[in-house]
Amino acid sequence: MVLFILHTDYGEVACRKFGAGKRLLIAFHGFSEDGAAFRALGEQLKDSCTLYAVDLPFHGSTRWLDEEYRPAQLAVVVEAILEKEGSRRFEAVGHSLGARLWLHLLPDFRDRMERLCLLAPDGLQTRWLYLVEWLPGGWRRLAIRWARRPGWILALARLLYRLRLIGPFLLRYLEHHLREAGRRRRLLHTWLALSHFRLNGDKGRRLIQQAAVPVLVLLGDKDRLVRPEVIRRRLGGTAGVEILTVDANHRSICRRAAPFLRVAPGGASG
Repeated sequence: MVLFILHTDYGEVACRKFGAGKRLLIAFHGFSEDGAAFRALGEQLKDSCTLYAVDLPFHGSTRWLDEEYRPAQLAVVVEAILEKEGSRRFEAVGHSLGARLWLHLLPDFRDRMERLCLLAPDGLQTRWLYLVEWLPGGWRRLAIRWARRPGWILALARLLYRLRLIGPFLLRYLEHHLREAGRRRRLLHTWLALSHFRLNGDKGRRLIQQAAVPVLVLLGDKDRLVRPEVIRRRLGGTAGVEILTVDANHRSICRRAAPFLRVAPGGASG
């Protein structure tokens, strides 16, 4: 594994490079993780693939200059990797939040993407999705300023929990991500960026249909955030989409994906 920095106009973007195989994979991780989430995948595919695992803005070692990010800015990061590798064609891998981001990049890369692999994709059906989707961008910025003193948010969350309006998972999630300044910044600025990555089942299916790129969807049978049956209902029957359920939870699915990605698009074993 090699860790390096991509210098862009938007910030210093950290990437991990695994392997030196012929197939090029570019991976986006899920929220609150970093490119190390794909270490097992990269090591298992190192003989046949070169995998670039990007630290997303506000995550890992990436130093992002803006308070949010947009699809066009992520596209610049992808172009920088393609230029570094001297390659035009690649396969995209996205876990959770990373899957949502790749769906929005499909219009930019559909002519160069060999396959899109969605691991436990966020946005098509995720519990509590309304908490990140409904509020307009201007209100989100105001909420970020208020959240610099998170005590009132946590007090409100505890009240809502006592009233049984939210569950214990969401309460623990907020307590974990809001108490510490670095985690709070990551949560709030990612939330702000999501106003540029709005998604639901219908939009996700439409983006896939318009791109006409082969899509592999892997779902964990122990996933508490993404329910396989709902994803199957949203994307099942869409041309070019293969949906598989594996023995995994929301995080471990990245470590279980290698056997399914070892076969290259078109059926040749990598």
